[in-house]
Amino acid sequence: MSAALSATLTRIVVENLEADADALTDEATLAALDLDSLAIAELILLIKEETGADLSSEETSLGELTIPALAQLVTTTLDSEKPA
Repeated sequence: MSAALSATLTRIVVENLEADADALTDEATLAALDLDSLAIAELILLIKEETGADLSSEETSLGELTIPALAQLVTTTLDSEKPA
């Protein structure tokens, strides 16, 4: 997982979804940041725009993830979407 990806995800969550930057730690889940299902859906769209990773199949479980875990999921998704 790259630091740049984590920084991008943090920026998306803070700037676009207006999560509290002070509450955003490596241990804080997205649900703990008070991101509701609509915010999670918006997050999926923003991640796809920024990274190209389609996380729509993971929508129901994203709230349980932390930023580092989300970055790992994005990386894994991008790796699996690459043509062989």
